[in-house]
Amino acid sequence: MLDDFKHILKKPILLISLLAIATIPAIYTTIFLGSMWDPYDSMDQLSIDVVNEDTGAELEGEEIALGEDLVRELEDNDEFNWRFTSADEAARDLGRGEVYAVVKIPENASETASGLLESNAQNIDIEIQTNPGYNFLGSVMGANAGNAIKDELSLSITKLYTETLIGNLDDIRANNEELHDALTEMQSGVQELIEGNGELVTGLEQMDTGMNQSADELSRGNAQVTDGLYEMDENLRNAQNQAPPQMDGQLAAFSRGVGELITANEAVQDGIDQMGPGVTDAAGELAEGSRQMNDGLTELEDALAEMTAEVEDGLAEFDGLELSDDNADFIADPIAVTETEVTEIENYGQTFAPFIVAVSLFLGCIAFSVLYPVNRSKTNYRNAWVMTVSKTLLLITHSLISTGILFAVLKFGFDLAIAEPAQFYLITLLWTLAALSVITVLVSLAGNVGKFIAIILLILQLSSSAGTFPIQTAGNLYQSLHPVLPMSYAVTAMREVIFDFEAVLSTQSTFVYLAVIITVSILLFAVINLLKFRFQKFEDISREMSRVEY
Repeated sequence: MLDDFKHILKKPILLISLLAIATIPAIYTTIFLGSMWDPYDSMDQLSIDVVNEDTGAELEGEEIALGEDLVRELEDNDEFNWRFTSADEAARDLGRGEVYAVVKIPENASETASGLLESNAQNIDIEIQTNPGYNFLGSVMGANAGNAIKDELSLSITKLYTETLIGNLDDIRANNEELHDALTEMQSGVQELIEGNGELVTGLEQMDTGMNQSADELSRGNAQVTDGLYEMDENLRNAQNQAPPQMDGQLAAFSRGVGELITANEAVQDGIDQMGPGVTDAAGELAEGSRQMNDGLTELEDALAEMTAEVEDGLAEFDGLELSDDNADFIADPIAVTETEVTEIENYGQTFAPFIVAVSLFLGCIAFSVLYPVNRSKTNYRNAWVMTVSKTLLLITHSLISTGILFAVLKFGFDLAIAEPAQFYLITLLWTLAALSVITVLVSLAGNVGKFIAIILLILQLSSSAGTFPIQTAGNLYQSLHPVLPMSYAVTAMREVIFDFEAVLSTQSTFVYLAVIITVSILLFAVINLLKFRFQKFEDISREMSRVEY
């Protein structure tokens, strides 16, 4: 039953070689996984050249310099190794592979940004240069850095314009409030004028009974009206300075009307001064003039009330609006993204480990078939049963040793966080035994051709197991092979037990699938061994294909 073990123990070199072969998966995993364990934690070592040629500009009377602002932001940013240099030096750095991207800010960046509300507005052209021939993934990271700069500049420009617009809106609100106060004050003045002019009319109508006695009263009343008109004229001029352009025509017309009223009232005052006893006709004319002036004042009051209402409607639109720099920040960047993950990932290597482990174990199985003479002559065994059991026990032993070493390296060397360690080890053990069983069948049946087929099988599984990119990004052939080949199940199952989730290719399905592969392979191996004992020709062909000399 232990013929193969006895054979190994008699050959120390073979024993040492097999033990070395058992470490291949651990060595392969250590080197490969160690080189990519956490690359995103070292992105600050990737150099990005930034060429700032921006010359600045002026916006709303204030100097802006988008390029300088960006440089200051990046100096405090440690996501990449930002280097600020000239265009010529940046081109040399990119060509030599010293940097992974060059981001160039044009000299007209600020000038273009200052004209975004003009009729000839243009985009700001940010140039991002990469060198994918030197390192493709590095160039992708470099391009992402350039796009991050683009987003930062876009946010800065949006914030700049938002703050300017909010400031203008705040000024408009303040001016409208001042205009409203001025119009309200004018309305009060007009009402006082109407009341004074009413007293004037009453006085003029009473002049028939005592012109001389009423002359002083008329003069005082008319003087009050004149003073009020002058005050209202001054208020109108102030209002014109504060009113929006669309109200200039109305206020100018009111100002002309007030001027005419002043002229008319001064004429009335002259008439009062010239009045004497018995000037009844003049008193009647004055009374008629005052009544006309009263009508004009009433129309002016109505117009002022209408204008005041319009200004109030405009101010009502500002109710509830908070116009501050904080609001400008919210408007410029209104979206807050909350990212949640159903699994907790510590680093890139943790996600890549299942694929590397599956590949390294399969490679270890191929190496075992190359080193150990799977097609040993049947003369070394009593019968087919002993031959099958002996080799099967050897396969199991190699699988236990190989996966044990690998698990120890992952757990204690890389400190790989595994949610279900026992299941993880069981998956690796079943996967190794399944791969070794299939390869043993192929080599027992077809010798070196079987080893070649095993390599082809590995290549197909490398491309269809979704170990790196999502399977949806692969071709139709690989998507068809994905749910069929066992590495897809092994990789997915290892991910499940590491991160504690359930995928389409579940862990239980993997256990069943790998167990079936192992069982079927061992049965086929038994049949092959039986045929070798029954038919010498079959034994000779398989040994010839292996070209093994003992």
